[in-house]
Amino acid sequence: MQPNIPSPLGQLAGPKPSAWMTATLRAAHQLYDAPLILRDPVAVPLLGAEGAARLHGDGERQRHPLAAAMRATLVVRARLAEDSWQAAHRGGVNQYVILGAGLDTYAYRADCLPSARLYEVDLPAMQQWKRACLRAAGIAAPASLAYVATDFEQASLSADLQLAGLDADAPACCSWLGVTMYLPADAVMRTLQDVAGFAPGSSIVFDYCVHDSHLGETERMGLQVVAAALAAQGEHLLSTFDPQALEHMLRRFGYSRVEHFGAPELSERYLGGRGDGLRLSGIFRMVRATV
Repeated sequence: MQPNIPSPLGQLAGPKPSAWMTATLRAAHQLYDAPLILRDPVAVPLLGAEGAARLHGDGERQRHPLAAAMRATLVVRARLAEDSWQAAHRGGVNQYVILGAGLDTYAYRADCLPSARLYEVDLPAMQQWKRACLRAAGIAAPASLAYVATDFEQASLSADLQLAGLDADAPACCSWLGVTMYLPADAVMRTLQDVAGFAPGSSIVFDYCVHDSHLGETERMGLQVVAAALAAQGEHLLSTFDPQALEHMLRRFGYSRVEHFGAPELSERYLGGRGDGLRLSGIFRMVRATV
């Protein structure tokens, strides 16, 4: 099965097909999975009337094992990031930075913490597209949210955030989901090193594509299917990482705590006792690194 990535807004949707795919799968989770791992009432409306209608009629495709596995991966990674942020906020962190925000919906949901300051970071074209999607769906942005335009391959993340109002003397919690695999390895490392320079107590939760030397045959084949579908629409998977080498670099950058989350750990935390067959593969793993 090749993932279907329709375009909701013509040329505005062109820059990142993966962002639309992610939004569609997150919305599909609301319709086709129970119990919900990530409760997101904004996900389906954000697709627009046409996209929502298409999804409602897409049951056969959404029940395919590959589609279910992709949904599980996307909602579990989002849940870990949001749980990490909420725990950080309870501990006194008041700044949440969503890197490569795409069509992320956290800031527009009722469970968004109103006492915090939020920053959505992405390319200008992506932000233009997202705000068009939000306007079309009648979804308002909260006053606590700032849009920060940056390019992970070119710009200084910390400088752009501070220009947008981030307090460099206070800790920030960052999430970076579905991005690292589309960037060259040096750009990934540069961003992780930049975040390591944030105030003590700052953290980042991110996912990454595991080097194929750590994958089984079935997982390698699944990755090839997803990579081919994305490449056909103009996006390429550029980076994979060895978990031990990645930890070494994070420690070298100055992170004091590095937590790894593979399929077994995430499944135990979020998928235990389910009867709908949602499963995680080992293609992608997650890290929570704390300064």
